[in-house]
Amino acid sequence: MSRVLMTPELSAGLQLLDERVPAIIEDAVTICQIPAPTFQEAHRAEHIRHRMQRLGLGDPRMDEAGNVISELSGATDRPTVVLMAHLDTVFGPDVPVAVGRNGDHLRAPGIGDNSMALASLLWLGAALKDLPGRGTLVLAANVGEEGLGNLRGAKAVWEQYGGRADAWVVLEGATFNRAVHAGVCSRRLRITYRGGGGHSWIDFGRPSAIHALGRLIDQIAQIRVPVDPKTTYNVGTVTGGTTVNTIAAEASLTLDMRSEDVQALAHLNATVDGLAAAIAVAAGVEARIEVMGERPGGRLPAGHPLIALVEQAASVIGVPVRWEAASTDANIPLSHGAAAVCLGLARGEGAHTLEESLDASVLPQGLRQVYLVSAWLLRGELPMR
Repeated sequence: MSRVLMTPELSAGLQLLDERVPAIIEDAVTICQIPAPTFQEAHRAEHIRHRMQRLGLGDPRMDEAGNVISELSGATDRPTVVLMAHLDTVFGPDVPVAVGRNGDHLRAPGIGDNSMALASLLWLGAALKDLPGRGTLVLAANVGEEGLGNLRGAKAVWEQYGGRADAWVVLEGATFNRAVHAGVCSRRLRITYRGGGGHSWIDFGRPSAIHALGRLIDQIAQIRVPVDPKTTYNVGTVTGGTTVNTIAAEASLTLDMRSEDVQALAHLNATVDGLAAAIAVAAGVEARIEVMGERPGGRLPAGHPLIALVEQAASVIGVPVRWEAASTDANIPLSHGAAAVCLGLARGEGAHTLEESLDASVLPQGLRQVYLVSAWLLRGELPMR
């Protein structure tokens, strides 16, 4: 496999990426400074479409979901590979973004998640487009990966290429030497209690939606979940009430539940549903449970050829692989049993915070790894189906 990965046919692409590292960093800085909250990615998407055109990456189009997609046709007897990176960030349009730089270290909200991956997507496409003997390469900058985006962009890409693509390579900017082969499934709920409300003195004793919600939060916090498969829960937000001297007529919480195993997640969900209903009856309030988001899971089976390919590519460039389960756009193809992996490009810290930073000194290695994996897949040396 090492011999195949390092053939002369691949050297031109590797050299291009090495030479273009400064340009990739500049692209990442520019992308980062274009606001792209989930559901508001259009401005950044248009920038990516324009950059694809400038780099000669086919005829990029915007699909109905808002994804930017460019299909670079190749040999019909070779595989089709989808290379994708998400457009959106967790930060609202009001968060000012000015990228700070100190050598190879960059600091700004969203610089690693996922601006560097988007910039790398562009230049990996440039490096792969002239690969001799390749199959069809699909470049996708997709919407809706973060939060309540619910992987809607990746779902739309799957609808278009799920029946054609032989392999999927998802890019994240700040997870260097980490490879995701298992998609963590998740469910997000909004649980609302409603009661009659009233005056805190005159109507004392009437059911309070906040009091009931507090009891529910306490009970959720006492749920014991398995360590293996890893299963988690978190009450993320709590709202309700009107004034300090008013018995709350309504109160809500949002709950995030995740697991490496779909059955474990279903069991946790059933437990929460039971607690919410029982407490509503005991407290004399009405309960409403809404599903805010749901992400399917899946994993590559042990011994899958894509796992071996990633490990060999990492070995060639001297980067050890740390396999992980996580929630990424790779969840969608993995949930359908497709060959998919998520690879990181640089080393980041403070993701989803205003202090997010990125060490781009390892970017050349991250780019080489993704290039080798993608190139080998496109040449069809190893069957993925």
